[in-house]
Amino acid sequence: MRHFFHLISFVLLFHSSVSQAQFLFNFGIDAYKTDNRDPFEFVNKAQFSAEANYFLIQQLALTAGVEYWTAPNRLSFIPGMRLYPIDPVFIRLRPLISDEVDYAAGVGYARRITDEWRIEVMGDYYFERGNAALRIGVGYRL
Repeated sequence: MRHFFHLISFVLLFHSSVSQAQFLFNFGIDAYKTDNRDPFEFVNKAQFSAEANYFLIQQLALTAGVEYWTAPNRLSFIPGMRLYPIDPVFIRLRPLISDEVDYAAGVGYARRITDEWRIEVMGDYYFERGNAALRIGVGYRL
C-alpha cells in the first residue's frame, strides 16, 4: 500500500508540473548570412528552422528542433537552451548535429503581438564555419 501511495503521489506531482509548463514553438528563416557574397544568393542558399522550447523556469528554456540548409542539402538536429536575462531579450546556445557538427551562440529579441504570438529577430554566430546569420521568425506560446 505504501508503494501505491508513492506511485500516486509521483503521478500527481508529474501531472501538475507538466500541466503548468510553458511551451514555445518557433519557426525561422535566415534573412542574411555573412558567407552569402551575392545579395540574391539566399534563394539558392537558404536556412529554415523549427524548434520547440520547454520552459523549466520563466528565464530558462530547453530547446530541441531541426534546421534545414538548402546548400549543401543538410538537415541538422538542434538541442540547446534559451536564457532570458531580461525579457524580451534572450541568449541561445546550441549545437547543430548532422554529418558535420557546428556550434552556434546568439542573441535575440522577441516582440509579443498577443499573449500567444510573437515575432523574433536574432543573430547567431557559427563557430566551426566562422560566419554569422541574422534570422527572423515567429513564435507561438502555449
